[in-house]
Amino acid sequence: MYEVAILSKENLAPLRAELAEIDRAIVALVGRRNSIAKVIGEEKAKANEEVVVPSVERIVEQRYVDAGTLAGVSAATAMRLARAVIDESVEVQGKLPRHAEPRRICIIGGNGGMGRWLSTFFAARGHQITLVVRDPENAAYPVVTVAEACKTSDVIIVSTPVPVAAGVLEEIFAAGTSALVFDILSVKSPVIPVLRRMAIAGMRVSSVHPMFGPTAPAVAGRNVVVADCGCPSVIEETAALFSGATILRMPVEDHDPIAAYVLGLSHAVNLAFSEALVRSGFSADVLNAAASTTFRKQTAVSREVSEENAPLYYAIQRENPYNDAAVENLAQAVEELRTLDKDTFCQRMQAGAEWYRTE
Repeated sequence: MYEVAILSKENLAPLRAELAEIDRAIVALVGRRNSIAKVIGEEKAKANEEVVVPSVERIVEQRYVDAGTLAGVSAATAMRLARAVIDESVEVQGKLPRHAEPRRICIIGGNGGMGRWLSTFFAARGHQITLVVRDPENAAYPVVTVAEACKTSDVIIVSTPVPVAAGVLEEIFAAGTSALVFDILSVKSPVIPVLRRMAIAGMRVSSVHPMFGPTAPAVAGRNVVVADCGCPSVIEETAALFSGATILRMPVEDHDPIAAYVLGLSHAVNLAFSEALVRSGFSADVLNAAASTTFRKQTAVSREVSEENAPLYYAIQRENPYNDAAVENLAQAVEELRTLDKDTFCQRMQAGAEWYRTE
């Protein structure tokens, strides 16, 4: 320990210099750790394995907590450090190319945000990309018609707005195709009937929902839902196209009830929070200057949500028939918070904490 009798620029300078050296050493070690993680990631890519392995992450987190105890670092800080280096490793591994047997993939709606993301993602894996788009002049890949796609593609992906997707799938159904066909919609209810009819007719269909937006740098560390529409034989084929992601498999009917909470409710909370701030009469500068830790965390998320694709978020709120029940739960919970007695209020907080501990 340092014993500093009188604080001055002179006797603080060596300490600050040592801190700077420690900081550089920490960053260098993270860089070395990333290099090792990259080698491991290359092996995962060759084996077509998922990047994120929760059991391994838990071991790393505990390693940091244990080391922190010995070094006088709080468990909370040790956990934040663990998550930072783990997330960095995931990004390093997730950006590694995963070349697969080249397939002819057509993306319908390929000029949209996720359409462009999918084009770049699959092209980087060595696949041949074509698009069906309204504006061919702005297309980054060759443009075909739906009929041509049905004849020449190995995989057809519907990446259109929710309201038009069912019509597109009906067109594919009418044309007929041996290709693997799936949508990437955030809401499945409008297209479940046609997907089920396609499966009954013997077509190779599934339904996919990447649980992230077009700004995601990679699939690693991110969830991708692969839903069974009545053709279970293509589920693993579909999942393999997104290798490196965390794949969640489920019947297509299970998607919207879950999405009503993980998308609809979470969006509604943040949008309502932002609206309440707008109505407050205070500027962002005034409230941020007085911000609590919780306020900073909440506004960080709410700001990101407010800057997302508004028409898509509207569709998520309106097209999912299960959203009303989720948002009604929110409305009731907020209303009750205004009238609960102290004991009930504390019980509700404890029940919420207990729910999170059951993860």
